[in-house]
Amino acid sequence: MSADMVQNVAKAAWTVIKDGEPSADITTATANAVPQVDDWQALAGARGPMTTWMSWQKPVSWPWDNYVFVDFKILLKFDYGATYKGGGAFIPNIWVEVPTCYAGWSWHVNIGLTVRNPTNAGSTVAPVARVPVTISGTVNTYEQTHHIEWGFSLFGTGNWTRDT
Repeated sequence: MSADMVQNVAKAAWTVIKDGEPSADITTATANAVPQVDDWQALAGARGPMTTWMSWQKPVSWPWDNYVFVDFKILLKFDYGATYKGGGAFIPNIWVEVPTCYAGWSWHVNIGLTVRNPTNAGSTVAPVARVPVTISGTVNTYEQTHHIEWGFSLFGTGNWTRDT
């Protein structure tokens, strides 16, 4: 085991929105990208959180103005820049919040989060955690289904990229 090997020692997947309501999982579920050592809890100097967000809305055009069938927003947050024995840049905490969530009658929203295996985007002497995160699911009613997916790569430096 060494600090240049990065692992997730928390959850790898959880439910974000279930049946049109924020899931209870989001209050306790977290992921991370930390060094693969026995004492990774000795990380110091974390900064953040960094935040990015995604939203989805299904408006109604007729007969009501300014009405939506479905409207939700998800915040993806992470702490970054934690060092191990003075070096590296790790992610000690990744979580989500759902500040907006509405699903009208007959609409179902089910969204989950998946964290894939973290890697070292730096070097063996200056490791930088990189972790892919996917938020995906479905929004549906009896007559239509929408598949939704957002992909991100989070870095221990505090940067993030949105996968296309």
